[in-house]
Amino acid sequence: MKLQGTFSVHASRERVFSFLLNPNDLSACIDDAHTIDILDADRFRGTLRSGIGPVKGNFTWSATVAERVPGERARIKVHGSGMGSAFDIDATIELHQATGSTTAAWRADVTLSGTLASLGARLMQTTIDKKTNAFFSNVREQLERA
Repeated sequence: MKLQGTFSVHASRERVFSFLLNPNDLSACIDDAHTIDILDADRFRGTLRSGIGPVKGNFTWSATVAERVPGERARIKVHGSGMGSAFDIDATIELHQATGSTTAAWRADVTLSGTLASLGARLMQTTIDKKTNAFFSNVREQLERA
């Protein structure tokens, strides 16, 4: 599954980049119950209680920053599993500065297997869109509050 989108925020490109690559900052933007452990500057892991439609449960996950070009772009790979399912995410974000704001263009290749993969595409897409929109809304709120 391929996902993509953009969002704009009234903050400098450097501030947005720093925020998006800081696991503690990102953690504050996730609505689902979760934990996060920082292993080093490029690796972190945790747990997440989430789901799609009626299928909800606990997942463990690990993430690695695969590419980092300060102020411009980053690529993060995530692997998770739980409830007889697994997921892999390969996400890239590119930042573009405009007068007084930054636009972030993101895309993610998501691979699901197991129980989650057996759910209907429409139910899955609706839930993913809702969670993604909430996450980026929280990112914007956090960045513009500072």
